[in-house]
Amino acid sequence: MNIGLIGVGTVGSGVVHIDQHNRDRLLIAAKKPFRLKRICDLNFAASPYDLSGYELTSNWKEITEAEDIGVVVELIGGEEPARSMIESALRHKKHVVTANKLVMAKHGRELLAIALQNGVHILFEASVGGAIPVIKPLMTTLAPNHILGIYGIVNGTTNFILTQMYEKNAPYEDVLKEAQKLGYAEADPKSDVGGYDSQYKLAVLASVAFHTHIDYRQILVEGITGIAASDMMYGREMDLTIKLLAIARMGGDGELELRVHPVMLDNHHPLASVNGVFNAVYVVGDSVGDAMFFGRGAGSIPTASSVWSDILDLINGTPYLVTNLTSVKVKHTDHIESEYYFRFRVKDKTGVLADIAGIFAKNNISIKNAVQKGLGDDAELMIVSHTVTERAKNKAVEQIQKLQGVSEIGSVIRVGI
Repeated sequence: MNIGLIGVGTVGSGVVHIDQHNRDRLLIAAKKPFRLKRICDLNFAASPYDLSGYELTSNWKEITEAEDIGVVVELIGGEEPARSMIESALRHKKHVVTANKLVMAKHGRELLAIALQNGVHILFEASVGGAIPVIKPLMTTLAPNHILGIYGIVNGTTNFILTQMYEKNAPYEDVLKEAQKLGYAEADPKSDVGGYDSQYKLAVLASVAFHTHIDYRQILVEGITGIAASDMMYGREMDLTIKLLAIARMGGDGELELRVHPVMLDNHHPLASVNGVFNAVYVVGDSVGDAMFFGRGAGSIPTASSVWSDILDLINGTPYLVTNLTSVKVKHTDHIESEYYFRFRVKDKTGVLADIAGIFAKNNISIKNAVQKGLGDDAELMIVSHTVTERAKNKAVEQIQKLQGVSEIGSVIRVGI
């Protein structure tokens, strides 16, 4: 079987590296002869590897439409022309392997249908979690389970930033600059720090875990830009750490919660110890119980390892199948329930706490604990609530913003999962 690779950038170069340096392992794993035959890119000079043993082209159709190519590997990223490349390959009856979470989140349903119509497969293990095997286990090892929940740290940039803020008690802006200097964050980090990268990955994960199609626009998304060093400090005092989690949880009412946001997590939870650029996906099944998949969530060679795993499945005729999709009702974000941590800057005078407590009571929000610390003429007030709906929390925040005694609503962060 001949393989065509589109894109020899970060992950594509990793695919070449494994082909050249781990060829012995690939030959042991493959049940049939195969060859990485043709590579498409617009700038081969940038590759750190010797590409003289491959056919090179700048025209992707020489891969997606070529009769001698059986598997097309798309690794250019982005939405277009990647989506068009994948569709072209499928319509020309080529199997496809991709690491493209954006395309799979936005167009996965239609591409899977095209693959089915043409008797081929599209595999996408590397689209979530880099080197971490999670898509295939959800479809195979964990297939006997009703999945009750998925909780993932699926973005290395945000996890690095939050880890550094926690360990160094450093402000967000300083740590972001450090992440950019180290190459962990893009010059424009919005997709990562805004939670959108995790949103796309959760759409892919939840679609697989719950055998359905998840519209990524149904996912509640909040990023980490509002997290302050003081939130980390107060969290530490409560034995909590802050992580950006991607959560898909099936409620007792049969409705699926979908959300990406920071969480103050108990330090004894396994996800709390996932630090730096590492990723982890914590899965709860009705039969298996709790299981966690941990590893490097990005990087050239780690991600390429997952790409080659998919390629080998296709060579061996054992691809995981995305079939028998069902309809799942997604819970409206207004009705999602959480405990909350609130941090207010307030005037240090009598009655302010009573005013805030009164608004909480009016919105059926019960206070679990409250701490006030003086800051000159102002004070910082931290309140942790009992479980409350998103709608009630939003109404309370809106009303509290109008209080004359409240200078600023610093943070509103969910507590626990």
